[in-house]
Amino acid sequence: MRTFVLATILVSLAMVFTAGAACDNVPSTKMEYACRACHSNWYHVCRDALQSAPDAAEVSTYALIATRKANLKYSDTMMLGVGILPGEEREAISHCKKYGEACGQMASGAGHLSGCDFMHTRQEYMDALTAIRSCLDRLHGSFRSLPLYAMVAADFSLTGVANDLEALINVG
Repeated sequence: MRTFVLATILVSLAMVFTAGAACDNVPSTKMEYACRACHSNWYHVCRDALQSAPDAAEVSTYALIATRKANLKYSDTMMLGVGILPGEEREAISHCKKYGEACGQMASGAGHLSGCDFMHTRQEYMDALTAIRSCLDRLHGSFRSLPLYAMVAADFSLTGVANDLEALINVG
């Protein structure tokens, strides 16, 4: 519930912030077209991530919303590492030490998107994808049945959506 409320607030702020300051040379499109431009496995993830977004907007707005939602999901996933976990879960979460790096990369990407500075966002998104993928690969064998694996897989998909939407900024 906390995540939903936080996500709603962040999405609202993202729309207010980016709606007031359009970026130069950034294409606008309908949400449907933006989501169709994402990897086909992530179309529904994109639609879900952008469900409260405007129907038509700059692609940077969509990328920013997806980026901030990804960061919120990372926080939920990392919360599993706080507190007392049974041995198997504790061992599994130890394979995901780069989540903090992914979170930092996406936060930096969100800051750059908000400021219409796209020079480094491509690398930041790729670094975040690599960090999440590393965790997912390490969990794949022995820990695939744990809820953590599903959370990391969902984080990877949402990070991929943010990446694909960010890639649309330079197209057009």
